[in-house]
Amino acid sequence: MINRFKFAVLGSSLMAGFRGGRRPETGGGQGVIGRNARLRLLRLILVLGTIGGLAASGTALATDITACGTVIKKPGFYAVTQDLTASQGDCIDVSAARTIVFLGGHQIKGAGSGVGVKLLAPAKFSFIEGGNSTISGFGIGIEDDASNARGDNFNANANTTGGVLVNGAQSSTFSNFQASSNGSFGVHFVLGANSVAESTQASSNGGYGIWLDGAKGVRIDNFDTEQNTLAGVYIGCASNGPGGSCPAHNRIASANQIYDGFADGNGPYGIAIDASASANIVTSVESMNNKTADMIDLSKCGNDSWFGNAFANANPSNCIN
Repeated sequence: MINRFKFAVLGSSLMAGFRGGRRPETGGGQGVIGRNARLRLLRLILVLGTIGGLAASGTALATDITACGTVIKKPGFYAVTQDLTASQGDCIDVSAARTIVFLGGHQIKGAGSGVGVKLLAPAKFSFIEGGNSTISGFGIGIEDDASNARGDNFNANANTTGGVLVNGAQSSTFSNFQASSNGSFGVHFVLGANSVAESTQASSNGGYGIWLDGAKGVRIDNFDTEQNTLAGVYIGCASNGPGGSCPAHNRIASANQIYDGFADGNGPYGIAIDASASANIVTSVESMNNKTADMIDLSKCGNDSWFGNAFANANPSNCIN
């Protein structure tokens, strides 16, 4: 990708973000802050206690992670020190709140199952800093079952099911990452509310680039979803495409915001909202060259809002703008 993005700082998380409706880069193109500088910043966060009082008297500044099968049960700062390969199952599980995991730019590879880095439900307010790591070969690259988590600057590519799974979490944010060439989806928000994916590239996945499945109040901002098998961005609950059957009636996606992005060359849809979804907003999105429709709303727009978009064809054409 051509480096033509506007740089912004995302507040207390100290994460770099690219805004302005331009195509986000892969993790490899985001080397704005070097590995050593990121490490120093994370240590500073820990020492100052800016993530909810992480620092405590007598706590070591870093604990090394040298192998898969690591389970983190105490809050603190953990740093991967070498490339890791899992022979089976998960590589790193976090079950402690307010934990920083620094992947340090290392490759983390799986054996076709499990999760590369998993934030379990107790791991609230934790932070995964990738440093441009690539997580591949697992069932899921990164999974967030906690809430108020943050993840930044990583690649979750070529996993058998998906890149990033936000599973029932509330108010989590993932930014500056790639989730491409995964078996089913790039990014999947299941239930949960008020989470964010920004500066995201999710392309060439076997189903959806970004999938909002029963999620509410999610914001998708500054994204690039191209050449995904079913849709670039899908708001709905059917794994086999808009209009398909859903696993549960309570998976109604609502009040989500999709803006400042691209959904080109997908098949069949660029941006799709299913009939069960409501009160969603799609604006400032380019969606072109998709096989069936660039933009489609099976609720015939209902109380969804579409405005300020660029597309060649839409269904229904009278309410998508």
